[in-house]
Amino acid sequence: MSKWELEAQRKRKQILGAIPSSWILENAKQQMISAGFTNARDYIDTIMPPNEVAITNSTASELAKKISSGDIRAYEVCYSFCHRAAIAHQILNCCTEIFFERALQRAKELDKYFEETGKTAGPLHGIPVSLKDQFNLPGIDTTIGYVSYVGHKPPYESLLAKILEQKGAIFYVKTTVPMAMLADETESNLHGYTYNAINHKFTSGGSSGGEGALIAAGGSPIGLGTDIGGSIRTPASFHGLHALRPSHGRVTYLDVANSYLGQEVIPSVIGPLATSLGDVEMLMKVIVDSHAWELDPKVVPLEWRDVSAIKHQKLRFGVMWSDGFITPHPPITRALKETVEALKKAGHEVIEWKFPHQKEVLELAKKVFGADHGKEVFEVCKISGEPPAECIKQFVDFSVQEDGANVNVIDVTEWWKIGQEKSNLREKFFEHWGRTSEKTSDSRPIDALLCPVWPTSSFEEGESKYGADNYTVQFNVLDLASVILPVTTVSQTKDLPYHDFRPLTDRDEEIQSYYEPTRFDRMPVCIQVACRRLEEEKAIAVAAVVENSLKA
Repeated sequence: MSKWELEAQRKRKQILGAIPSSWILENAKQQMISAGFTNARDYIDTIMPPNEVAITNSTASELAKKISSGDIRAYEVCYSFCHRAAIAHQILNCCTEIFFERALQRAKELDKYFEETGKTAGPLHGIPVSLKDQFNLPGIDTTIGYVSYVGHKPPYESLLAKILEQKGAIFYVKTTVPMAMLADETESNLHGYTYNAINHKFTSGGSSGGEGALIAAGGSPIGLGTDIGGSIRTPASFHGLHALRPSHGRVTYLDVANSYLGQEVIPSVIGPLATSLGDVEMLMKVIVDSHAWELDPKVVPLEWRDVSAIKHQKLRFGVMWSDGFITPHPPITRALKETVEALKKAGHEVIEWKFPHQKEVLELAKKVFGADHGKEVFEVCKISGEPPAECIKQFVDFSVQEDGANVNVIDVTEWWKIGQEKSNLREKFFEHWGRTSEKTSDSRPIDALLCPVWPTSSFEEGESKYGADNYTVQFNVLDLASVILPVTTVSQTKDLPYHDFRPLTDRDEEIQSYYEPTRFDRMPVCIQVACRRLEEEKAIAVAAVVENSLKA
């Protein structure tokens, strides 16, 4: 066994060793399968104490109310989520760091504060919040999927983590990512593979796959991920969660670890994942109300806006049935149809959306993400001697060289050209958005855009070739605020393969060939609700209108 393999093995043992022995299950995943379960949340509900099940099946907003009213203690909430996260990790492999003792001590301190003052420490008092591994906490490893970074314990804390702690949040775990956050499934040489909490045969998505899996399993009420091409939205969609990809500059990224630091043509952003839209809004409001722009010059000084009136107005929607290159699987199309029908029935207007420059948007994303041909990945891997993880090989041109030296990276003038192309595309996009006023009945442009998140509802382990980020990466290039909204689940009786399918491209034919109703049966189906740049409040409010229309 090589040195890097021994280091990875040691790290995995260290994580399991942080779990109390009374919470250790022998062959936890196999126990679940033998009990007849594919859904981790359903299984964990059967093996945890009823009082803890009740707590961990509550939303963050519900828990905040109970804690602030004195009906429940922060320690009890923290203990329950620590216990559940421990079990979820043993089944799904979703945590990179576990520090329960530290979290429980923090819960005790918060309870003491409440007893002495009769007040909470903030709106997140006693709420456990899980963090994607990119967030830095003093004395805790930040590895972002590399064996090379084991032992990298930053002495500082990410600004956003500081803010949330000041508001009463409790951190207790950090969650898995693929190597360098470059894949649509979560796998690394360091931590192995992270599985889907709804169906263990499927991927958790990437790159915030650990967050998606942990929250969907009930091991966290709310968490933070990052998104540069769909890394919040894909795991949320694959698990039937609510989530938000905010525009760049709305949430501080200060002192958060990342690959390709300084790449700002398509910048990574931070956003929440949760089991309810209300929780997404609650956490975003807390973040914006903190005025992080006073410490981080990259944050836009924009207060949280009350847009509640939108929920009582007639709205105009554009719907993207297909991007013209990849056809969504039948259940995705059905979810969009049901959404459109519900909105029309509620009195809203829906028009068809087709952006004529969609191909250029997708091509620009490829140029940006492949700009260094994997040079950084090779250089970091050389530190430990590990090879590039299997899941990222298809996304980076590793054939350029074997050792990472003399890479044919693009030059600075080409980089400037790409930046200008992005600006031009954004101008064309918003001009096109404005021209939708020519198609609506009241001559006003659309309020929001509806579209798929992913062409499939997920994919099985190692089969990311049957997916595409066409529908997510467009909003990273264009920098739109996008909410993920669960709509339905796959039905093997309703969602039959298209009988008259005509592929748009060879890739389209390949992805459509992967659809088999029984394979995807009962997997969640989500859609995106996107508004223009820096319209996070509006995107959440419009998503609430869509959700209520569907319920009605």
